This record gives sequence, structure tokens and C-alpha cells, in this order.
Amino acid sequence: MIRIFVVTLILALSLSAQASENKMVACIDDHPPYQYLADEPYGSHISDLKILAKLLEKELSYIQSPNFARCVALLKAGHVDVIAGLNETEKRKKFAFYAPFKLADKLTVITKKDITINDYSDFQGKIIGVPRGSTYFAKFDNDTSLKKVSIQNQRIGLSLLVKERIDLMMANSYMLNLHLPDIQKSELKISTMNFDEERAKETYFGFSKKNELGLTEEQVVKLVKQGFERGDFLPATNP
Repeated sequence: MIRIFVVTLILALSLSAQASENKMVACIDDHPPYQYLADEPYGSHISDLKILAKLLEKELSYIQSPNFARCVALLKAGHVDVIAGLNETEKRKKFAFYAPFKLADKLTVITKKDITINDYSDFQGKIIGVPRGSTYFAKFDNDTSLKKVSIQNQRIGLSLLVKERIDLMMANSYMLNLHLPDIQKSELKISTMNFDEERAKETYFGFSKKNELGLTEEQVVKLVKQGFERGDFLPATNP
């Protein structure tokens, strides 16, 4: 009886491990138009996650989070396998590895109507809204001389701009197109700045080093890079 129990337990644990390795858990937050939280999540990054799951031959599931910072914490702890659109930082390299899936979208700056931004130095003295957990490029992220305040998301940021609670925030073209009527109605200003020399040229999937995909880091990166080079994933809107 003991031998039968032990064999049964080993078999159950083996099947459980195999079931885990057949799944890929992604953390998503509400970040239109990349990600929309719903019973069936949708958005461009959701589509890319589905393509990723096919490349890795995994069944995709989601953990829906109230904000991006929570997703990063879950990735660090190994409770999720991947995040779409995780910027690379020295701190995150300790618990995550990366693979590119599209060229990076351009960044613009949205400001109150009486503020003009021509170059990076114009950020000085301004109250800058930064969505929780978001990073842009090392020079900005590490600049302690700037007045940066945490905001829930970019949509909240727009309302804070209208109420003059913040002076500016950065956004991509997707977000601009999505909210352009509100931006124009509120007489907010849009400034185009060239951050290409400061920013990463590509957008990455960030994988937890504690992932349960059953693949090595080298295997995951190779498969994703091959998909990126073939053009399997959705392209950036303005590379």
C-alpha cells in the first residue's frame, strides 16, 4: 500500500509539473490601447502575448492587475511568467530577462497650454506625472533633480493636466490618437521631442527568472527573437 501511494504521489506531482510547464501566465494592467482589462482582455499587447504563447507552445492565462507596478512585483516574485512592454533597467535585470517583439513607439510630451517643451532641460521645475511602475529612459528615470509624481495611469494624468495638478507627462502615439479629442478640447499642448538617442530602440517582453515555462532563458530569447525578425508580432505604429 505504501509503495502504491508513493508511486501515485510521484505521478501526480509529475503531471502537475507538466501542466504548469504547458501554461504561460502574463500579468496585464489597464493600459489602452495596448491592454484593456475585461472578461476577455484585448489590445495590441494582448494580441502579441497570444502570438508569444503560440511560439512557445503554451496555453496563455492572465492575472489582471490594478497597475503596472503590481505586475512588476508579481514578475519579481515569480507569480507570473511574463509582462509585455517591460523596459530594461539595471534593477530589473536582477529578476528578469528580455526579448524584443517590436520596434519602440515614439514618445511625445503633453503639457498645460501655457508650457512649452523644446528640449530635455525644459523638464526642470515642472511637475511631471509618471504612471506607477513606468520607465522611459535611463537619463529621465534616474534624474532625481526632476519633480516627478506618481499617477495611476495616463488617462488619470490627462485629468490632472486639465485640473493643473501636474504640468506635463509623456505619452506614445497610441495614447494621443485615443484621447486626441479630449486633448484638443482641453487646449493641452503636444510637443514632439527626439528621445531616440536616449531610449531603447525596441520594446521587450520581460520574463521572470523564476518562470515556470520549462524552457531555458536561451531557448525563450531565441524563439522570441526569431519571431520578431520574421515579423510575427504586431508592428509599432510609428517606428
